[in-house]
Amino acid sequence: MKPSYHPWASLSYEFGLRIKRREIFGWVLISLGLDLDYGEPEIRGFNTDAFNPSFGRGWLVAGGADKVLGDDGKPKELEGSLGPVRFSMRKGAGHTWTRFCEDSMLIYAKPNGVVTAVFDGVSGEGDGSGGLASRRAANTLLEHVDRILEREQPDEVLEEYREKCVSSIPLGATTALILVIKQDGECLLYNKGDSMCYAGGRLINTLDSVGNLLLKWLNDDKPFSRYTFKRQGEITLCSDGVLNSWDDSTEININSIQTEH
Repeated sequence: MKPSYHPWASLSYEFGLRIKRREIFGWVLISLGLDLDYGEPEIRGFNTDAFNPSFGRGWLVAGGADKVLGDDGKPKELEGSLGPVRFSMRKGAGHTWTRFCEDSMLIYAKPNGVVTAVFDGVSGEGDGSGGLASRRAANTLLEHVDRILEREQPDEVLEEYREKCVSSIPLGATTALILVIKQDGECLLYNKGDSMCYAGGRLINTLDSVGNLLLKWLNDDKPFSRYTFKRQGEITLCSDGVLNSWDDSTEININSIQTEH
């Protein structure tokens, strides 16, 4: 499935975007519940076009960029809802070399399950290439989500996805933290990099980093680390250090999910 892009002017008209400032530093926050009809998301915020949102019925991709643009020197903030899903996103104040958030997110909520993911774009040269990498990773995952949810064990589909990212992301790098929630409450977590998943207050994954040194990223030739657990209570996905307010940062909080049987 290839995502469509909605021009911002029509999006602003259709959804009645409103400006709303909040004291949140560098987060994407998603609270998620599952229902039968998800529609298209409502999106609002400050400089929301800088998050390059694309969406359809039951899905949303935001963050990163399809091309590097100049910085306009203003903070950015995105929030809204997709059916029962609430989300917000903020560009880190310390990233002054781009006008966009280098992190990206994907939400895909269907009656047969949920796929949600965070990608922490990494630009070693401060040139915005991490945002290009994370955006490509999110859009490429969108092409695989239906097959991921159809499979009882989608490891082969995720490996196919990883290999496509290796060949299609030549510049920059990105972490990947992908959570698949099945109808029976089984959670499958696929990780590369130092993004973090907490469930019931417990860290689920081992981080692929030593200090500030990233040992694995999505577009290298190393495989995903895979974890399986049952959904109990709140699940939190964090793109990177949760106390670093200067960096672009992503957090997803998943609360109650009810699936159709």
